[in-house]
Amino acid sequence: MKGLLILFCLVLPLCGFTATRAEVITLTADTFSDKVKEKDIVWFVQFCVPWCKHCKNLGSLWEGLGRAMEGEDAIEIGQVDCSTSKPVCTKVDIHSYPTFKLFYDGEEVAKYQGSRDVESLKTFVLEAAEKAQLDSDKEL
Repeated sequence: MKGLLILFCLVLPLCGFTATRAEVITLTADTFSDKVKEKDIVWFVQFCVPWCKHCKNLGSLWEGLGRAMEGEDAIEIGQVDCSTSKPVCTKVDIHSYPTFKLFYDGEEVAKYQGSRDVESLKTFVLEAAEKAQLDSDKEL
């Protein structure tokens, strides 16, 4: 019976029955540009470094936002570690940590400077995403 339980625990993840984790996508120098240029996708990206006490104080906030945004098909939550992806952070003009920026069709469309709680971040993303998409539709 014990062997069957061990086998079940090994096979279960292969069947897709794993606990859901926040959908926060780590972006690197190799992936950032291609990802934020995805057509009709809004990217809300946190730029941090491991040694920053303010970044550390965020704790699981970003993962919480990722969970709160699940089901929003046109919005992705990303993060960039500026200590390992310095070219990305230089390119998008990051000078302090943490910095939160919203990108749409490869362009920076907003910088978040509000309260650091999931509801405030979510409200900002939804409103900024709608505005970015409407502005893009006007250009067509």
